[in-house]
Amino acid sequence: MDLMPSPEQDAIRDSVRAFLDKELPMPRVRALMDAPEAAYADLWRDAAALGFFALGLPEGVGGAGYAITEEMVLFEELGRTLAPGPWLGTVLAAHALADAGARAPLERIIAGSLRAAVCIDAWGGALILRNDRISGVRRSVLGAGLADAFLIVDDVGVLFVANDGAVKVDAVPSLDATNPVGTVTLREASCTVLSRDRAAAAGLRRTATVLACADAVGGTARTVDMSVEYAKVRHQFGKPIGSFQAVKHRCADMAVRAEVARSATIYATVSVRDAAADVDFQVAVAKVLCANAYLHNAADNVQNHGGMGFTWECDAHLYVKRARAFDTTLGSRPAQLDALVAQFRAA
Repeated sequence: MDLMPSPEQDAIRDSVRAFLDKELPMPRVRALMDAPEAAYADLWRDAAALGFFALGLPEGVGGAGYAITEEMVLFEELGRTLAPGPWLGTVLAAHALADAGARAPLERIIAGSLRAAVCIDAWGGALILRNDRISGVRRSVLGAGLADAFLIVDDVGVLFVANDGAVKVDAVPSLDATNPVGTVTLREASCTVLSRDRAAAAGLRRTATVLACADAVGGTARTVDMSVEYAKVRHQFGKPIGSFQAVKHRCADMAVRAEVARSATIYATVSVRDAAADVDFQVAVAKVLCANAYLHNAADNVQNHGGMGFTWECDAHLYVKRARAFDTTLGSRPAQLDALVAQFRAA
């Protein structure tokens, strides 16, 4: 099992970072916080032109032929810039549609003309599926108000639902304004059943979790960079604050946590790619370690920025909010730890 980045992965990272640094600098990220859906159209098409949504798809369906390990690189860069929008849902929907052979909506996703949000956390109760009609509620859906369609991953199956008159989306207040959420109400909405296989749903959930972890790794690493950069230019008592031992130690601890989170995520991603026997264990470990690292690093980054770190103008607080949102999705730390304990007891 080779965990080192390949030359292709390094090239993907460089290409994605160059695009995001140009198209999504922090002022634009802030501008998109309250922007309407139309504000994302050009960004989405440009990202699609670079192959963001086809990266992990087979070449036979118009993809680049890479694997989830390359998608991990993409999501780490998205997390580094706090990229707003339903990126995760769109990539997951592309995979689900490709596996089901649904070419028409897949082609629109690859072209960047269709955005999909994923309903994967069962907040809102059970869903009712009758033939090709689905009813129910899903709350706290990431990017719901920005999506043209919804991928539902649930006990009833893997479903694809167009955002039409039978689907109501209500925006709700979100701690993380860079990643808006909404409540999705389905009233006999027409849907396409992509799979009834529980294993397929479990696979998509694993994929969603490791890609969300990669997003968190990017944000965690960025907090280290922010703190180090600020410690070099902020002077106190006639010296850069980075020369003080307390700041040095805090930054060092942040760097260690970021590397632990990255290592756990890489291992979990490779485990998903290779369908390892302990894949569920590795995914749960990655989620716990990434959430812990992100929360602590984001808080330490605020401290390293001193009084400025608590202000709206400083970007540090945006990473705190993204970290807290990540911690509650796809299984919180207590839920993941309970799952790990259950596995140990079963063994």
